[in-house]
Amino acid sequence: MRQLFLTLLMAFACATTWAQEQTEGAAAPADSVAAQATSTEHILFEGIEVKGDIYEFAAVMQKRGFTLSKRLGNEKAYIFKGTVCGQSCYVQASYTKHTRTVYRLMVQPKHVDLNSYLDSLNVRYGQVFDETERGYQWMLPNGAVMFITPEGYDPTLVVMDAIGVAAYKDEENR
Repeated sequence: MRQLFLTLLMAFACATTWAQEQTEGAAAPADSVAAQATSTEHILFEGIEVKGDIYEFAAVMQKRGFTLSKRLGNEKAYIFKGTVCGQSCYVQASYTKHTRTVYRLMVQPKHVDLNSYLDSLNVRYGQVFDETERGYQWMLPNGAVMFITPEGYDPTLVVMDAIGVAAYKDEENR
């Protein structure tokens, strides 16, 4: 249920960003996240590039001190435990079905003070962000970062790599 909720929320965020660009008169392509995939750089997460297949990515995460907690084959994801922005967290790394390319990370901090966590995200991703009723969003040239704070759910940080998202869309024919 949570996976479906977050997927729908990401689709809404992408559609909102696209609509804002259209109303501002920007000549944006129909799929702004895929258009950003022309960048050769991958988005960084705790100093780690979100790239490659899940096995390579898992090895890098483990070298950086994250512990592999679970492999979810039916959801095409690995769950790691570690520290993000000074908070103990679970990190779900999602990957594509065929090439096993990492395209999205979902981070769930435990017992976090939302204001101090948002401050640490501002330091990391910049002071310029879009605020919605559900959270905060940073659109970067090489991906997107969203801090979702829906009522009744745990706050979640979502990091999406533009190149990985393009691979996901190609494999899913979207």
